[in-house]
Parts: sequence; C-alpha cells; structure tokens
Amino acid sequence: MCIKIFKSDQPISYDMSRPLEEQIQGSKKIVVDYDPKDESVDKFLDEVERLCKHGISASLNIKFNHNNNLSGARIRKQLDQLSEDLDVNELIKMLSLTYADVDKKLEELHKYCKIGNFNE
Repeated sequence: MCIKIFKSDQPISYDMSRPLEEQIQGSKKIVVDYDPKDESVDKFLDEVERLCKHGISASLNIKFNHNNNLSGARIRKQLDQLSEDLDVNELIKMLSLTYADVDKKLEELHKYCKIGNFNE
C-alpha cells in the first residue's frame, strides 16, 4: 500500500473500504508514494474529490512522491487542485456560518426593538 496516514509517529495504511474522513481525523500528514499499479491511489483521489463535492471539512497535509512518472506528476497536479478545493470549501463554510450568526443576532435585535417600542 503506497498511502500512509500519520497520526503519531507510526504510519497507518490507507484502508480503501473505510471513508477517508474517518481515517484522517487527528492526522498530521498523509504521504503518497505513487505506484502506477496500486489502485488505492485512484480510490484515495476519489475520496478526496468526494470530500470536496460534499463540502466536508478536512485539513489535509499531503506529501506526494510521484517518482518521476508522468502519470504520477498528473495525479500530483490533480491532488493539488483538490486540496485547493478543500480550502475553498472551508472558506465557504466559515462564511456561511458567519452570515447565519449575523442573521440570528439581527433577528434578536429586531425582536428586542419591537418589544421595547423602539420601532415607531
């Protein structure tokens, strides 16, 4: 298996049968040693893409060793793009939570003004 998840000093191998978000909780970094014959890389990329599409928050520190292989270099570029998408998802989530909080506080202020007859 060429994907290792580091939660402490000991690496844990990526398990294709489990969701990625369960495996990366508390991880410090993920190291991918690209091997063109290992299908776990494609599955890993699919899982990262799924996280992006569904807006699931995840902090990923991914180190990718493409081993001077053209396919590996392409996958590295794809992985970099997916990491940027995850960062954008995190920003969107933060903005939406901020707007929701502001809306809630404005609604409370409006109710307070109605009760105090300041709305004349």
